Amino acid sequence: MTPSLRRRRLLAAAVPGLLAGCLVESSEDAGGAGDEAEGAETPVGAAASGSEGDAESGTASDSSTENEESAAEESAAEETPPEEVGPDGSGLVVTNVDVLSVIDGGYETTVRARLTVENAGRFTYGTVRFRADAYATRPNSREREAVGYADSRVRYLSGNRFADGTRRFTVDISFPSRESRARPDPDWYEVDAAVRYAEPV
Repeated sequence: MTPSLRRRRLLAAAVPGLLAGCLVESSEDAGGAGDEAEGAETPVGAAASGSEGDAESGTASDSSTENEESAAEESAAEETPPEEVGPDGSGLVVTNVDVLSVIDGGYETTVRARLTVENAGRFTYGTVRFRADAYATRPNSREREAVGYADSRVRYLSGNRFADGTRRFTVDISFPSRESRARPDPDWYEVDAAVRYAEPV
């Protein structure tokens, strides 16, 4: 009876040791699986961060390309002159008008005036068109009466283009003599002139 009791005690002592070994192995396996799961999450986050970086880089590249194209278009627009410009955009200004002479031919009277024009713009011109209006008046009087007008076109040939500075030229305004009661004298007439349009080259 004694040997049987001794074997039972040994078996009872061995069982807790085996169970403890199983618990330790199970705990180690669980810890390893947890480490692997945590390690698997890191590449996902890295990939997302990389995608955001690529997206930001692509947006910056597109914005830079648009800015370059816009700058190129503006530069081309500045370098290419238009076919025609009006008085406001030409930069041409009539700064002075002098009545040189008045000739009464009986049926027709002609007023000759000299215009001084300044090119304060950024274009060089080959053709400029002006309109000049003549008025009959009296010395030291503000009253005046329109009697006639003339459209004058001036062409500047190659080598003598109107680039900058001032130019002077004369214009003749003819009208029926019966339209004016003023004397055929420069002091009895006034002339206004303005640019109608200009053609850059």
